Amino acid sequence: MWGALLVGALGASAFAAEPTGVTDIPEPFVRFEHMAGSWKGTGAATANKIKGWPETHLWAWKFVNGTPTGMTLEWKGDKGLAKGFLSYDPKAKQYRLEGSDASDKPAVFAGAMDKMGKALVLTRANPTEGGKDRLTIRLNSNLIRYTLEFDHQEPGAPQFKRVIEVGLTKEGESFAAGGSSSDLPKCILTGGAATMTVSYQGKSYPICCSGCRDEFNDNPEKYAKKAAEMAAADGGKPDAKPAAKVGKDDGSFDGLDDEEPATKSAMPSPTAKPKANSEPAKPKADAAAGKSDAKAASQLKLGQNLEKSGKTASALKYYQQVVKDFPDTPQAKTASARIKALQGK
Repeated sequence: MWGALLVGALGASAFAAEPTGVTDIPEPFVRFEHMAGSWKGTGAATANKIKGWPETHLWAWKFVNGTPTGMTLEWKGDKGLAKGFLSYDPKAKQYRLEGSDASDKPAVFAGAMDKMGKALVLTRANPTEGGKDRLTIRLNSNLIRYTLEFDHQEPGAPQFKRVIEVGLTKEGESFAAGGSSSDLPKCILTGGAATMTVSYQGKSYPICCSGCRDEFNDNPEKYAKKAAEMAAADGGKPDAKPAAKVGKDDGSFDGLDDEEPATKSAMPSPTAKPKANSEPAKPKADAAAGKSDAKAASQLKLGQNLEKSGKTASALKYYQQVVKDFPDTPQAKTASARIKALQGK
């Protein structure tokens, strides 16, 4: 499928942050909570990364009886998928993505998270003629970037081959490892970082996506009351100001991979003269520690989301993992305190 699309698009020669007030988000979707909202990025064929194209992705919650049951996707400009609905089958323990591809043909994908818990790997369940297709949604630990990978396996080929890569950054977020989410207003429906608002009776309420907007408009009194209760519990503290948007030269997607941008060395050249009052170069250990803190913060956030949703057993597993994998971080101290509190109940 994607091979044929790229021939037409590029030519034959070219192809040769901590949430509050979280509702009953299903446990399999806690890891995707930050995906709600709008994303912008660039796609490129692996055969010709120089010639790319812009893409805009919209993720939104789908509510049934006031509870999120999955997420709707609309990917404008994407060469592989146009729209779909991501759900979870607890019996099969698989995610399922049903929608339509860029040719407006029905597309059904199914799969699970990889062993590291960083990527959702989905294989097309209704393959088209000419081989198999695979879609990988690779989450980034800082929660404001993600990468799509489209792979194709020709009939008789021993393995899949990368065809397209797409790198995207969330709109309204600054390029800080998960830091900007805590600076944004919180969606009054899901508790996620809000990047839009909805109005009711002269008041504005922060929300994270079009799905929450539609749910609010269907039950405005319910959520206006909830917002008032949240504000009272928070001492009437006003919403935080949205963080600055990502800069153009932040290097977010150098190489279209999922790793953090490489830190440039601060060490002077052997012949350079030291500047007056210059700060000594920070050891590489500092950069490693910062990356460890970011990963610990991501795991801690997942545990906090689960705890606030009432899933204490699952939350304990995440807290224990933080303590085990990142024992010397501030997040480990917080996780340890939550473990004691939950086990003491």
